[in-house]
Amino acid sequence: MSPACPAPDRNLCLAAKLRHAGVGLGLLAAWLTAGCGSQTEFKLREEVAALNLQIEQKNSQLELQKAVIDKLNDQIDKLTGRTPIDLQRIFYPDHLVIEKITGGEDYDGKPGDDGVTVYLQPVDKYGDVVKVAGDITIELYDLAAPPQQNFIGEYKIPVDQAGKLWHGKLWTNHFQIKCPWPGAPPQHPEITIRAVFVDYLTKRVVAAQSTCTVKLPP
Repeated sequence: MSPACPAPDRNLCLAAKLRHAGVGLGLLAAWLTAGCGSQTEFKLREEVAALNLQIEQKNSQLELQKAVIDKLNDQIDKLTGRTPIDLQRIFYPDHLVIEKITGGEDYDGKPGDDGVTVYLQPVDKYGDVVKVAGDITIELYDLAAPPQQNFIGEYKIPVDQAGKLWHGKLWTNHFQIKCPWPGAPPQHPEITIRAVFVDYLTKRVVAAQSTCTVKLPP
């Protein structure tokens, strides 16, 4: 027990006790606030870690796909007897670009997008977009969904039809491919797009991957 204060000093003692109590309450409030902040920070860090993991997985998938494609292209060159000098003399797709205008699109005028319209550009080794014949394959994924449910659909455009999808007017040098949902809309708005182009002349394979956002029906 605290010693009793003399009568004249009671007010001073009371003030001192209140000051001590105030300091204690302030520390308690700061501790509680820090605790809430720590929990919020922990959740944010978890979300950031999950997003980083998704990015790493996507990058790993892209690297694996590129390695497989490079190996296939080497095998094709050997089978056809093409040499590096031959490849330097002809124009063919060196890589594939999914344009930024790619995204969800409303095909029926009702609320919500009905699919994704993909804009593809085959690009040669000089960085120029080239109009070349080839087979196109588009795959759409909702990677936020469970693994057994994240595949949306596959869209194959053979070389005979691909030419009709080319737009080469002012500011438009690309294949335009409409990919409507094959069934119900996806569960989440972010869609992953994987595109593969097989050049008809050289049989070389180029691929690209990107994401876009779609508007889900209300």
